Amino acid sequence: MSKTIEYSLLEPASSVEDFLKSNFRCSSNKLKKYFDKSFLNRAFPPHSTLQLPLNFVNDGEINPEYEGPQIATLYEDEIFLVIDKPANIFVHPLLYDEKNNCLSFLRQNKPEVLNVNHSSYDRGLLYRLDFETSGVLVYVKKENDYHFLRENFKSIARKKIYFCLVEGNCSLSGHYTHYFSSKEVKGKRVVVSDSMGNGDRGDLVISGKGYDIKTDTTMLEIDLKTGLRHQIRAQLSHLGHPLRGDDFYGGKTAKRLYLHAHQYQIDHQNQTYKFQSNPSDFSGL
Repeated sequence: MSKTIEYSLLEPASSVEDFLKSNFRCSSNKLKKYFDKSFLNRAFPPHSTLQLPLNFVNDGEINPEYEGPQIATLYEDEIFLVIDKPANIFVHPLLYDEKNNCLSFLRQNKPEVLNVNHSSYDRGLLYRLDFETSGVLVYVKKENDYHFLRENFKSIARKKIYFCLVEGNCSLSGHYTHYFSSKEVKGKRVVVSDSMGNGDRGDLVISGKGYDIKTDTTMLEIDLKTGLRHQIRAQLSHLGHPLRGDDFYGGKTAKRLYLHAHQYQIDHQNQTYKFQSNPSDFSGL
């Protein structure tokens, strides 16, 4: 259960909503996120008290208490901070009391870098990785660079290379194009089709890295040409080779989902940056 903070009021307010708007400078949409209408319409007489959720009071803030494994730094300069995201942690929170995420790690260890894009929970993250995915995660430390890179990401991201383990002896190789339904339903698989429809086009290039007969898995290198939700997972499942550990898309249950962001190459200020991480646990199935 989320923690609460008690507030009291010396002067009356016509409603809880008026009190919250004047004291927390929050919009109606933000209030609807946390409170029902009957609570907001309640009168707030003087000397009365109000219990407010800590998530509301600290809405938009990153919790400084990190709960998760140690996170290694792969590269850092005046613009970029690149970390090696472990599997099974979030890249950023959605509420203040969430602590199992990369930005809480940064808040605990490098709080000064979180002053970028302060109105958004993803701060200076250049892109996101799924909870289950490990590997290269790029954070931009300067406001102007962040907005430029985010707005031009499709053109400045030269390579997005992933490693994964898929079920069976996989002989897939080459460029594959599929079409993704634009109608996403929370908790449902992404719908993938071979035929062009009303959805988004997803492109990737597959290269085989070897079959392991003991685990009955094949390691693949994926050159991700686009970046759709669950793209690698959904496309490989559609092609008959779901990822090991991805039971959501038909893979066998394992201690993790075997998908790793291996390398990102980024062009910025007439320089090509190459950030790379090798998976540490792909051999320990």
